[in-house]
Amino acid sequence: MVKLRHSNIVGWLMSGALVIGCQPGSTQPPAAVSGPARTVAHAYGETQVPVSPQRVVVLDTAPLDTAVALNIQPVGTIIYGSLPDYLGEAVTDITIVGDGNQPNLEAILQLEPDLILGSKIGTPRRLYRQLSQIAPTVMTEGSGRESDWQENFLLYAEALGQPEQAEQLLQRYRDRAQQLEDAIAQPADLEISVLSTYGDRIGAYTVNSFSGSVLVDVGLSRPPAQDITRNYVVELSAEALDKLDGDYIFFIYSPDFSVGIRKEEFVTDPVWSQLQAVRQNQVCEVPGAVWGAGRSILAANQILTDVEACLTQTD
Repeated sequence: MVKLRHSNIVGWLMSGALVIGCQPGSTQPPAAVSGPARTVAHAYGETQVPVSPQRVVVLDTAPLDTAVALNIQPVGTIIYGSLPDYLGEAVTDITIVGDGNQPNLEAILQLEPDLILGSKIGTPRRLYRQLSQIAPTVMTEGSGRESDWQENFLLYAEALGQPEQAEQLLQRYRDRAQQLEDAIAQPADLEISVLSTYGDRIGAYTVNSFSGSVLVDVGLSRPPAQDITRNYVVELSAEALDKLDGDYIFFIYSPDFSVGIRKEEFVTDPVWSQLQAVRQNQVCEVPGAVWGAGRSILAANQILTDVEACLTQTD
């Protein structure tokens, strides 16, 4: 079992680690807030933000998901190839301000935002200072890829001025996860494997990943090789069937990454077709936009929907 290098992590199905290029620094002061303001503590210190921000730009899927969940439509967003389908029509009119790891500062400036939300992952302090000159900017410490999505969700909601609504949504999610756990006969006895492919490599998402943390909330077990907390994804050998297998396999696929394969190719592969879950037709394809890149409340709820559908499927 090998820990993925950063260069490989970027390719793992929209894992959410924004690699944003630095631009020359500036000594200009941060943008001032016009009107009533609040102080929000975040990964880069404390920032004065509007009481009710109206023009929000998001630099990752997680704050985009959060804003939509709180009925706020950002004016600008970063994308990973395309807008996430699971957010539906709520994101169709948002201006794109960058693709993948390249935010366009000029495009962001033209939108005249009053709040920018993002992650410290891949956003160096020099770029944060540039963004702060455009509008008050709040950054989470992590991107949510390593099971920290709930605290990030609450921080984004605080910056958006809706902490109470966020607590309510989070409690509904927890209640739903508990209900699903109760509905599954002995969930701890089920081993759930979460896999994705990248070229000729295969990765397994651990209990420390976003999707893995949701499975933990449902009380489902994981294969020993995936039941670790030091990485969110590990690269495994295709021949290490005991580390890949489970009672069920959730197979992550994203059309925005051409190097990944579909479930149909996976289950017919001469090696992977030997897996018990494949032989028993207990492999469910799930979207990378949700299981890999969502990393917030709406994606977490969609994972619960996917799990319920997969575990109750009939031949």
